[in-house]
Amino acid sequence: MSIRMKLLTRILIATAAILGPFSGIFAADTGGDTPAPSPAHAQGARAGDRKLFDETYQFIFFATLEGLYRDGVSSADVDSLLATKGKDGGYLNFIYTCPICMPVEGAIVTYKLRPRIDHMKVQNFQTTERTFGFGLPKEVSDALRSEKASIRLKAVNELVSKWISYRMDHSGLTDSQKKDLIEELGKRRKEGMNALRSFAANMNGPNSMNAFAAGYEGGDECAVCNAALQMPLKLKSP
Repeated sequence: MSIRMKLLTRILIATAAILGPFSGIFAADTGGDTPAPSPAHAQGARAGDRKLFDETYQFIFFATLEGLYRDGVSSADVDSLLATKGKDGGYLNFIYTCPICMPVEGAIVTYKLRPRIDHMKVQNFQTTERTFGFGLPKEVSDALRSEKASIRLKAVNELVSKWISYRMDHSGLTDSQKKDLIEELGKRRKEGMNALRSFAANMNGPNSMNAFAAGYEGGDECAVCNAALQMPLKLKSP
């Protein structure tokens, strides 16, 4: 299979998951009618395999991918979201190993590789940018390019918050399932905050911040983690 066909297959699978109902995700824990698939019976699973991409990871991933498509985020804005500090520095908007940042980053990278929309002959922003929406407002795009962390990370926080909120409201989850998901997101936010603090203390070696949380020198909160729980971002310095 060619690289292009592999990429198309990957995007089609992701899109199918976005369009399908999400209500069965927590069925195994809540007694729903749709049982959650067992890793032991999944195609290609081997005894002892650890499930790397669990339901919460997938929820965050697909919420982000759906939001990118719905908003029609341009390739230029994708590059801003994935910006790094210089050639060797880490991401400006994400914290390495953070269990909320990583699925968001993964979804943005997947969206960056999105295929052309070949079946549409009309040429407009949507077909040119290979997306469904018409782009972010100019002020949001400008904020994503800002050199000031307070401006840039606030824009990231608000974008991801909107995408998570939309997915939460339209995924068909029951109140009980939403409660469980929010509780799990809260646990992962704590993990992300702990990672940020360890990098700030250089517990992972000198220059840990530059390598793993390059855009967070002035803050003690993760923009993406806060977004998952609909919390605004607080920074130590502007």
